[in-house]
Amino acid sequence: MFDNLYTTLTGKVPYRTLIVIPLLIALLLLPVMFMRPIAFGIDFRGGTWIEVPITHKIDQEALERDLAPLNLEDLKILQGNDILIIETTTAIAKEEITPILEEHVGELMESDVVRVQLPGELSADEKKNLTQKIMNRKDIGVVNNISFEDKTLIIKVTDLDEDVLKRALDYYLDADVVLEHPEVRTLLFTRVEPTMGEDFKIQGMKAIVVAVILMAWVVFFAFRDPIPSLAILLAAGFDILLAVEGMSLLGIKLEPASLAALLMLIGYSVDSDILLTSRTLKRKVGTVNERMDDAMKTGLTMTMTTLVALSTLFIVSSIFQILPLKVVASVLLLGLAADLITTWFMNTGILKWYLEKPRKRKKRKKFKFSIFRK
Repeated sequence: MFDNLYTTLTGKVPYRTLIVIPLLIALLLLPVMFMRPIAFGIDFRGGTWIEVPITHKIDQEALERDLAPLNLEDLKILQGNDILIIETTTAIAKEEITPILEEHVGELMESDVVRVQLPGELSADEKKNLTQKIMNRKDIGVVNNISFEDKTLIIKVTDLDEDVLKRALDYYLDADVVLEHPEVRTLLFTRVEPTMGEDFKIQGMKAIVVAVILMAWVVFFAFRDPIPSLAILLAAGFDILLAVEGMSLLGIKLEPASLAALLMLIGYSVDSDILLTSRTLKRKVGTVNERMDDAMKTGLTMTMTTLVALSTLFIVSSIFQILPLKVVASVLLLGLAADLITTWFMNTGILKWYLEKPRKRKKRKKFKFSIFRK
């Protein structure tokens, strides 16, 4: 499918012209970043995130009117088939917003409450022993509280697995118990103070800087050749730049999910560049174009497979409203699309230009060791 693709491409467009295409695209998109600066999510800026399960469509305009007195900045309300998401950069107290939400979605609780009628009266030691057994179980959910009222056991638990809890209680009490588990809507409430968000942002930026430094060290250690190594770093840098510009253009916020995707992108982009460089420099069979054709065939097959997988992830996460996965897929799709031109236009062009000057290449200083040399 990709046989002789680079030779065909450079036969129509001079390879030195291809080198500047990623640069031109980055320069064209650069004003977008100034007009629409990339926004920070609440984890890096501070704010409040609320998720509420719903059983009916909510009147969003009425909800916005009721929330107006709270003066919530950058308020966003997203509504799916069974979930309502509220995001704001204002750090608010749960007690302030819960009554307003309950007027629209009904009673809200932070955990499920299960009531179980005990088969008989339990002693204090038996109650203590049963409590410890239930608290130690990690497969029934996160147990928040256990209490007793006469012959009734009351368990408050988050992320309840009702079937597992019933089997456990049947075994512990040696009886066929009945769980009274009323249908309630559990509230997921996340609040991040601005100072904490700023600290998260600084730590995230440090993670990117450290990743880039380590990546650069590995590349120079692998090839011990300045021009090819700098070409790899240049291509990887443009991958990140184009991905960030795409985030700015599409309004994707910088948050833990997108930051993780950018860190993953460093590895993805360097992977294809190392493939190209190692096959072009270290292999001696065939011409430069033939070696680049071979590297391009393998690299494009890898990238296209990843793009299909990420596209599937994006579609599924969009349908089921799995926002972190949707963000990761979006950023990686942007970065890998950029990697297609930075690797196969820019990096290949720099390598070909470099290899066309054998006199200068012979004079370069080389170390005796490389992990890619036989």
